[in-house]
Amino acid sequence: MVIELSIKRGKTSLSIRKAEQRDMDNLDRPFDYWTRDLTIGFEEERRTSGRIEIGKRLKELRTRRGVSQTELARLVGVTPSTISQIESNLIYPSVPALLKMAEVLSVETSSFFHEAPATPRRFVFPSYEAIDVRVGDKADKAISAKALVPGDLETRAEPFLIEIPPKKRLSSHFFMHKGEEMGYLLSGKLQLTVDKTVYKLRSGDVVYFTSEIPSQWKNPGPSVARLLWINMK
Repeated sequence: MVIELSIKRGKTSLSIRKAEQRDMDNLDRPFDYWTRDLTIGFEEERRTSGRIEIGKRLKELRTRRGVSQTELARLVGVTPSTISQIESNLIYPSVPALLKMAEVLSVETSSFFHEAPATPRRFVFPSYEAIDVRVGDKADKAISAKALVPGDLETRAEPFLIEIPPKKRLSSHFFMHKGEEMGYLLSGKLQLTVDKTVYKLRSGDVVYFTSEIPSQWKNPGPSVARLLWINMK
């Protein structure tokens, strides 16, 4: 019998490459495994044993918010390797780190422990349920953004309300989001820069991106600019 051991993206796996005089359906199939002292276990056993997979839920919620592992690690105060190991279910986060991740991703802590529950379909989300979220890597504290629907709600579009005070500038885009995005300027004026070209927006204007990423946002006007922004999956 020939067994191959490999490490890929921080995960160890085992594959049976050759097994003489044995009829095996699992030949060449990789099996992820883990070790602890002298104990060896397989990930499939974990998944069928009722073990809580915090890592899977963390990855789902993180990617839904468009946050990279590196950025989440910085905001939580841990290393990117720690986030990677948590998402691979190799380690569990500490309680303080778990609470901080829930705060950064704008979800309830319980969201890490179960799939979104089957609840009656909702059509109205009151304004008091909006949650403050971070925008940009180095956003001015005066710039605010609110998620208008719960972060753990399964939706095809994620709406946000962004407010930029007069004369304030954001030297990055609002979110690390891959995919289509659009915004509707509710009030005020805005300038955005894409590929060194400056575009001006007035109240009622719409901006739409398929994959482009603005490098700067600025409010040149005398009043707060209020922007309805939607990330689409």
